Amino acid sequence: MDKVIAQVIPALTVVGIIWLIITSNKRINNALSSAAEILGFTFISSKNIFRKKRIFGELEGYKCEVEVYTRSHGRSSTTYVSFFAFFPESFDMGLKINWRGEFDGDDEYLTDLFVKRNEELIEASKKNLRRLRVEDAFVNSRKVLFRKYYKADEIVKTMRDVLNLAKAIK
Repeated sequence: MDKVIAQVIPALTVVGIIWLIITSNKRINNALSSAAEILGFTFISSKNIFRKKRIFGELEGYKCEVEVYTRSHGRSSTTYVSFFAFFPESFDMGLKINWRGEFDGDDEYLTDLFVKRNEELIEASKKNLRRLRVEDAFVNSRKVLFRKYYKADEIVKTMRDVLNLAKAIK
């Protein structure tokens, strides 16, 4: 009897993990589909749980995109949701503000002016937009996929927050 239990428990654990992954994949696909409908975006789904899922479209003259993807880190992996708002025109400064808040750019003078004009705005936005990144062409916020992003409303809200930041940057 003990041998049977010792064999059944690992099998049930594996089945439970697989069920959890499949259920989570369906839930994020449903949330992305609903968010795409609300925002008027196109939804590109993937039945494969390890492939990138995207919704994209245009809001107020800005191209926007939401991606859900998984990155492996050795034996483990993490699923992220990433929000992009692309500027109508690139700043062409070689500007990069990475998620750590480090500034970099090709033209020191122009980059310094940009930073002075937008530093308070970007710092304030970091409170709700995690792993915030700003480059010449886009604003990006990447977050670990938590339960709250299985809701279309939360995806729409975060996409609008990223868009509002992109519109406010000068």
